[in-house]
Amino acid sequence: MRKKQLFALLMASALSVGMAPTAAFAAADTAVEAASEEVSGELDAADTEAPAEDPAETPDDEAPADETPAEDPAADPTETPAEETPAEEEETPAQDETDAQAAEADAAAAIVVGDQSYTTLADAFAAVPDTTDLTGTPTYVKVKGEIELNATVDVPATKNIMLVAAEDTTIKRAAGFTGSMFTVNGGNLQMAGGSVTDSNGTAIGSGSLTVDGSGDGVTGSIVEVVSGNYGLTDDAVLTGNKTTGNAGAISNTADGNVYLLGGTITGNSATTGGAIYSEGAVSIRGTVSVTGNTVINSTPETASNVVLDKNGIINVNGAVTGSTIGLAVQEAAAGRTVVKLADGVTDVTLSDVISQITYEGDSAYKLADDGTLVSAAEPTPTPGVDMVVKGIDMKWTGHNSVEVTFQSNVKGTYYIETVKRGEKAPTIDTSKKGSDIDADTNVTKKVTKLPEHEVDIYVCVVSEDKKQHAAAVFKPIEAERPSAPATPTPTPPHTAVVPNVNESVVQGFENALVFYPNTFYDFKVIGAGTQNNNPGEGDVRWVPAGWSMSQNPSTWNTSWKIGAKNGIYTDAEKAYTIYIKYNKQVYSGTNWEDTDASEILSYQFKAAPLAQASVTPGADGTNGNGTTSGDGTTDGGTTDVTPTTYANGTNGTSKSAVSTGDESPIGTMFALAAASVLAGGYVLVRRRKKEM
Repeated sequence: MRKKQLFALLMASALSVGMAPTAAFAAADTAVEAASEEVSGELDAADTEAPAEDPAETPDDEAPADETPAEDPAADPTETPAEETPAEEEETPAQDETDAQAAEADAAAAIVVGDQSYTTLADAFAAVPDTTDLTGTPTYVKVKGEIELNATVDVPATKNIMLVAAEDTTIKRAAGFTGSMFTVNGGNLQMAGGSVTDSNGTAIGSGSLTVDGSGDGVTGSIVEVVSGNYGLTDDAVLTGNKTTGNAGAISNTADGNVYLLGGTITGNSATTGGAIYSEGAVSIRGTVSVTGNTVINSTPETASNVVLDKNGIINVNGAVTGSTIGLAVQEAAAGRTVVKLADGVTDVTLSDVISQITYEGDSAYKLADDGTLVSAAEPTPTPGVDMVVKGIDMKWTGHNSVEVTFQSNVKGTYYIETVKRGEKAPTIDTSKKGSDIDADTNVTKKVTKLPEHEVDIYVCVVSEDKKQHAAAVFKPIEAERPSAPATPTPTPPHTAVVPNVNESVVQGFENALVFYPNTFYDFKVIGAGTQNNNPGEGDVRWVPAGWSMSQNPSTWNTSWKIGAKNGIYTDAEKAYTIYIKYNKQVYSGTNWEDTDASEILSYQFKAAPLAQASVTPGADGTNGNGTTSGDGTTDGGTTDVTPTTYANGTNGTSKSAVSTGDESPIGTMFALAAASVLAGGYVLVRRRKKEM
């Protein structure tokens, strides 16, 4: 791969879900695309082209003949490669020499996008085409020579830019400029030095790129990543920025991503994070140098290179070789993960990377090989003891599980791995976090989710000082494996039972009732569905709520006895209408739930002939108990009957009276409530459709 087929590396190691798109940082062995041969030709022309006839025009103005020559740099407050002497001033020989040097500097500086030259980086960045696909090939902004910045150059969310040094290039602060030199606000900015080629092998960069933040009273960083992605590669240097704020070189928020795939960050100072202060992720790969940065105005100088906020982390996106990185964290605590392998990275040993990182934080902690902070107190190794792990017992506990018992003669941690029977034993990973194990103590562990084929089970133990490791292997006997449990027969889906309310039944009105004075008769209402003793979800039942002799009463009677205090005297049988209200309930799967639905059905009952001069059982409330002829309880029939007006009573005492529309003797009738015993506290009722 070409030395600088650059942010091809970054896409292959994109950070976690939720970060800004990182595919722009490419796939590992794919060359950077896009810069054309015309771009290289443009920079070549900028190198050699003589100044135009207009003495005020800079050498890198290459406007077509029909366009206005490049603007006077003094008119642009942002930045300019060099200052020019107004043509109208009288020049002395010394001034001639100075102007000649300035002109030479102008001729050596160039900023090119595509085939167009620009006098300022701000103009060039603004000219980069907007894109909604930040995962695609970046637009190259090629620079060379010495370029000054008078104000911050921003990379918004619509820009995907690679700043490439066509030749040795220095970007520096103009006098009086104290803010951040570059800001990334949702877009992608990559800084590349060294040999950069496009996908056709055409060189688009071959020099070093140095961004120098030197200046008086600086308050900003070299690069401030508010959101989006910033990357640095080989032969790119961030240096000289001494700020009174945090982050000398790179400030990274929780919404930003920083990729260090090479390059050098040195000679910077800040209150915290002389090189980098990060609230989010910093990804590393390749050869990276972040050293020689300090706390500003510290005496003696205090190292301050990469400082991670309480939520900051370093992700290892690939092999790291020959690197030197100083690291500290805020809110240090034992067990906190500071460095980890990025998702999908399997060909890198974390301990190899940790060896290239120097922990500069709280002296009470150190950086362990697994990337976590641990107590700086070194565990005392057991001298002269060779580590041995031995298996004690193993038994099947299920078709896909076994229980193993083992012990180690050295204190440490253990983890368990399985391989297919006969395959190579796993390599013990001393950086892997495991469970604690004491010396010479049996440990029993259940191993689950075993596959159907034969396996070897390895218990891997690492000593406390991580200098020794050993393993015990268990080989479950396949012939002793318990049979797999029978597959349960699936329960068929339940079909909801939804009876019609008209299926409700009234019992007790089958025969004409003799309404002696103070005689009361029981009657029973069975609501449709109330005898469903094994309900399923969605089943419906209609629960009797009350009865009335009026179709729309103000209240419903909830006792189930009917009678007349003064009796009903009639020469012939006479029919009356009774109204019964039912409330709808639906079974939820665990309980019957009330609904807003209700229905009112009408039934009839008959009063048997009774002469005024007849003997009056029950006149004193002791007879007329409804157990003789006409009580409707002797045959258990289900003839539908129906009542219109009533009087309600208990023990012969009147509660209320309602007259009938035809002024019949039923106007003196009373009803006495009697609680019916129901499952779940309800009157169980079965209803039947009214017989016409």
